Amino acid sequence: MLAAAAVLGAAPVSAAAPSFCGELGGQWDGQYCRTTVLSERKAVRDIKMAIPDLVDNPTTRPVLRDYLSTLMNNWRAAAVKMVADSYGEENFQIFRRGNVLSAVFRETYHADGPDFNNAYRTFTFDMAAGRRLQLADLVRPGVDPLAAIPPLAHPFVVTALDQAPPPHQPGTYPFVADRWTPDKVYSGGYRAWALSGDELILYLPDYPVAHDTPLNYTPGHMQWSIDGGTAQAHIPLAALSSILRPEFGGA
Repeated sequence: MLAAAAVLGAAPVSAAAPSFCGELGGQWDGQYCRTTVLSERKAVRDIKMAIPDLVDNPTTRPVLRDYLSTLMNNWRAAAVKMVADSYGEENFQIFRRGNVLSAVFRETYHADGPDFNNAYRTFTFDMAAGRRLQLADLVRPGVDPLAAIPPLAHPFVVTALDQAPPPHQPGTYPFVADRWTPDKVYSGGYRAWALSGDELILYLPDYPVAHDTPLNYTPGHMQWSIDGGTAQAHIPLAALSSILRPEFGGA
C-alpha cells in the first residue's frame, strides 16, 4: 500500500524540464539545464541543474519553480565575483508515500579550496489535497514536532551519527546526539526532511555549518565544520506513532 520511489537527477520524459530550462536562461542537454558564467576576474562557473516534471504540476509548480529560479539566480550572482573556476550542481530525489510526495534537492558547489559543499532543500506535498506539508502537519494537533520527535528519534539519530563521515569512534565529538537536536546548529533545525514509505528521513544539517555554537563548547579543541546532509537519520514511522496523525501511521 505504501510506496517509495527515488529518482536521482533522472531526465524527465515530458517537455516540462526543457521548457523551464529555457525560462531559466539555460540550455537543456537531455539531463541537465546548463549554463556558464564568466566572472569579472575571468573565472568560469559551470552550472547544471536537474529539473523534475513537477515544475508543471499544479500542486508543486509554484514552490519548485520559485526554488529553482532562486537557486539559478543566486549561483549566477555569486559567480560574478569568483576569482577561480567553480561549479554548482543540483540533483533531486522523489519519494512517495501514498498521496504524499517528497522532493529532495541536493545542491553541490565548489569554489576555492580542495573540497566541495552540499546542501539539502526539501519539499513535501499532499498531492490529493493539493497543498504543501510542513513537519507540524505530520503530528497530532497541539504537538510541537521539534520537541516531540527528538526523544523518539534518538536511537536512529545516534546510528546516523555513528555512520557519518569522516570515519570516527562512535560517540565522539561532534557526533554526539545532544549537539544535533533541533535547537543546535548541527541539526539545521530539522528544516530538511522527507517521507519515504514507512520512514521519516532527516538530513542533518540542511546547509554547511562553519562551527558549533557556543564557540567555547570544546575549549582547546578544533572547531568542526559540518557539511550539509552529513548525517541522514532514517526514523521508522512506527517509532513516532504516538505523536503522528493517523494518516501518517499514528496509533
